[in-house]
Amino acid sequence: MLQGLQLSKKVTLAVFIGLVAAVAIAIITFSKLTNSAGVYYPPAPSAPGPALVFPQTPQISDLPQRKSVTELTPSEKTAFVTAVNTLQSTYPNNSQLSAYEQFVVQHILTMGFRQSLGATGPARGNPAHSYPAFLPWHRQFLLDFEQALQAVDPNVTIPYWDWTDAAALNVILKDDFLGPTGEGTVVEVLNKGEFEGGEVKTSPFSVWQLNEALHFDAITLESLGPHLLRFVGIPPFDNYPLPQSEIDRLFETDNYEVFNALIEGALVPDTENNTQDYKLGWTLHAFAHSVIGGSQVDWDDWDKGIAHQLDILGTMDSVPSSPYDPIFWLHHANVDRLWAQWQDQGHSGFTFYPDTNKPFGHNLADPMWPWDGGLSAPGNYGPPNVDLRELYIAPADNKVVSAKDVLDFRQLGYTYTGLSGQQS
Repeated sequence: MLQGLQLSKKVTLAVFIGLVAAVAIAIITFSKLTNSAGVYYPPAPSAPGPALVFPQTPQISDLPQRKSVTELTPSEKTAFVTAVNTLQSTYPNNSQLSAYEQFVVQHILTMGFRQSLGATGPARGNPAHSYPAFLPWHRQFLLDFEQALQAVDPNVTIPYWDWTDAAALNVILKDDFLGPTGEGTVVEVLNKGEFEGGEVKTSPFSVWQLNEALHFDAITLESLGPHLLRFVGIPPFDNYPLPQSEIDRLFETDNYEVFNALIEGALVPDTENNTQDYKLGWTLHAFAHSVIGGSQVDWDDWDKGIAHQLDILGTMDSVPSSPYDPIFWLHHANVDRLWAQWQDQGHSGFTFYPDTNKPFGHNLADPMWPWDGGLSAPGNYGPPNVDLRELYIAPADNKVVSAKDVLDFRQLGYTYTGLSGQQS
């Protein structure tokens, strides 16, 4: 479907210094109020500190592998889809939300931490986005979801979507897996023509009736409707696959904060650290969300290197609601895989994660909401007149998880194809 698409525009990340802290928690793809995708992260130090090797559990060479979608057998695809559908049709503890939707509302509520940031707890700023805990928070989030899938079928793991592989998206968008782009809605893209997307009508999830309180436009907070929406390949997000060079630049830094900012879509200073020249861009994680969800952008700003979103089109493009599209899990598994690969390339020690002086929840030993034993509580976020906090079921075991607890992915019980079963 998308194999013939060629890269028409390379969007680069560049200088972003001096942004007021009040907009630091805003994510570019989901706000009209700011062009910022995140926060300023400092440039890499001239030499990284020595790596501290994690203590390793013996005999973990045969860990379950998260595979590329192109490596899945037909039975593995079916098992994943069946497990996802089972979670969507299971309602725990008489909840109004399914087991699957509990993950959606958890992700939404991270956006409810909108007060000023603080260095000590409880958490007040977004615990999952725009700051160093983006990667460890989503690692634990994926792990919880994978364990929920394995409660249905112990052999299921979350596959990953390699954004540089043209064949991968073709596999994902087949009816025998996660289904195609949407149809029935035509959008006019300024100076680009008309493009179709809309409701996903032929997929294993086409019968889902989405809870509209969880499926909303992050800009307007208006409902996106009761059906899964996709607008695959709407310009400028028709530039799939991403060139390998965009991935390679992740591995040119030894600084965790720069790596985290680059992969999430936050902005970092260029190599010259020029504070006078500002360019804003759209990059890896944020770009892939919009490849599936579609987005209307300000083309005048886009041509200037500024990623200014005007309208959200599909489910994946509205970050709070994006886990409602099962492609989300494959997308974030790739984010986690790239971090795991970077860790394996000499960055596996605690010194490669900030220890102190970050907003609470983002330092090495800070507990991350909701795995903080009830310490922190989000504000409400979502459509008016609906308090999503009343629908959320917090982790029953009151487990406490900090970044330091999830840095070693192998100790969590999984690895990825292409990575060894044990820490090198």
